[in-house]
Amino acid sequence: MKIAYRIITPLLAVGAVVMGFFLKLFYFAIGGITDEISSIVTIASQLGVATKYEFSAFELIKLLFTTDLSGSAAADATTEAAQESAGFLTIIEPVLPHIIAFIVFFVLTMLLFLALGVVAAATGKRKTVILMSVGGLVLCFICIIISKLAFDKLIGGEIPLNDLVGMFSDSTWMKLLTTVVTVSSATLSAGFYAVFGMYLLVIFWTILTNMLINTPIEVKRKHRRKKPIKRLSAVFRR
Repeated sequence: MKIAYRIITPLLAVGAVVMGFFLKLFYFAIGGITDEISSIVTIASQLGVATKYEFSAFELIKLLFTTDLSGSAAADATTEAAQESAGFLTIIEPVLPHIIAFIVFFVLTMLLFLALGVVAAATGKRKTVILMSVGGLVLCFICIIISKLAFDKLIGGEIPLNDLVGMFSDSTWMKLLTTVVTVSSATLSAGFYAVFGMYLLVIFWTILTNMLINTPIEVKRKHRRKKPIKRLSAVFRR
């Protein structure tokens, strides 16, 4: 069981990091200010107009850091990726500190998971793994608080919706709708909750493994006393 623990736990850690990085991390939905406009938005979504947007950590980091830090890429007018990144940074400026803080704590969460996997594989110290998992959950809760503050600003209209939608949609109808719609929903998505759930899974898995190691399941064998075989000579003597 100890060997199985030292193999499976690092695999869970690596799987959590991959899911947290590539699965969708944020979810946004566009809704109308009134019920009538909400109905129009629903019809527009049925016609193929994008009204829901999701971003993974990989996509978000790519948008934030595509621009060359030296400024040479931004100065090059022919570099479309640099212009797109600079425009995105300008649009999200009100929540940029929150996004950076979220990324920092989320990256720490990922690094802690990798460290947890190394500790489990190298030493198999289960108490240390549990403590590291609890620390990861604390980092997750900090990410939830930071994202809540950013989402409140987004839903509150501090970010120009028209410019933001224009970054991800070429639909003329959607750009027209942005004048009468707002962000109706902004939440953390599957990628984040996959990481959160994997920390809980590692804790439960470690507790179960610890119980099995300390009190191994043993099959009780009942030993029945065999009846002595009587010799034929003893029978004939009677």
